[in-house]
Amino acid sequence: MKSVTLLLSEKDITRQIRDYLKALGIFHWKNHQGLGSAPGVSDILGIYKGKPLAIEVKAPKGKLTEKQKIFLDNWSREGGLAIVAWSIDDVIKGLEDRS
Repeated sequence: MKSVTLLLSEKDITRQIRDYLKALGIFHWKNHQGLGSAPGVSDILGIYKGKPLAIEVKAPKGKLTEKQKIFLDNWSREGGLAIVAWSIDDVIKGLEDRS
């Protein structure tokens, strides 16, 4: 019997992550890119246990752009939590690692 792998879209993964963050009571918002946005700014921003939180959401085959890498590196260097999420599991692990 062949197994079928369901590949979720970035939109679906984002929804799962936001539902998870809401369930935990983590203050966050979906960042919509626009004129004047910082280059490479992450998809989801928020605060987790007093620390700035940035989550860059990628579809399973997605890759970070150079601007996204730079944004996340800068975020981390300044004491924020930076997570790249190809699935909700990446967020669960990322938050657990920082608890």
